[in-house]
Amino acid sequence: MGSSQVQGELWSARAREWAELQEGSFRPLYEAAFAAAGVGRGSTVLDVGCGAGLALQIAQARGATGSGLDAAAGLAAIARQRCPGSDIRLGDSETLPFPDASFDVTTGFNSFQYAADPVRALAEARRVTRPNGCVVIAVWGERERCQLAPYLAAVGRLLPPPPPGAPGPFALSAPGALEALAEPAGLRPEAARTVTTSMRFADEATALRGLLASGAVERAIRTSGEDMVRGGIAEAIRPGRQSDGSYVFANEWRFLVSRV
Repeated sequence: MGSSQVQGELWSARAREWAELQEGSFRPLYEAAFAAAGVGRGSTVLDVGCGAGLALQIAQARGATGSGLDAAAGLAAIARQRCPGSDIRLGDSETLPFPDASFDVTTGFNSFQYAADPVRALAEARRVTRPNGCVVIAVWGERERCQLAPYLAAVGRLLPPPPPGAPGPFALSAPGALEALAEPAGLRPEAARTVTTSMRFADEATALRGLLASGAVERAIRTSGEDMVRGGIAEAIRPGRQSDGSYVFANEWRFLVSRV
């Protein structure tokens, strides 16, 4: 089984929880990226790693025609329900199943950097984007500006040891890192920008349901057991607890618009 199939199976395990409890917090990032890329009426957009389809919904609301690709069948099924008429396919970001120069804008929200070969994935994004179109790469912002950083670290400690040189979630957060990734793929970077999002949960039980819903956490559960993962996450997110028992986490994201 290839890496995209493995990741797809992991991300499908709690697809509904991801869609209902985590994905909505990314709306400000999607809105800012689409505005910067000029997505509007008549635009054609491909979202690589489209997940449960919220970004495509937002693109459609701006008047665009949306297409998507994801490795997770469970997430893609939700995306198709949310975005009727969209062309949403299963596949790998390094071999996009779309013709050359098909889209005005191609996006990857926290996805391109997790390809086995990120430069190849970006070269594929460039291939399917029209001349002078945009490729958008979005990643976590700087660790110090992400209140979920302790959660990510707790999950990391419960995963199998990564291969030597494997990038962590903040590997592309520093100024200039996204530009250095885009240029070898033949893209022309414009200015990188940051957006702060807020992830909110009504109580600890809801926070745990939501924060267990990712491929990395599912892999940690299968490695270390759900009780250990739940306990580690509960400890890590304690600083986010508010006086009314809810949980709130502000997180910075960095995105780069590049021209083809």
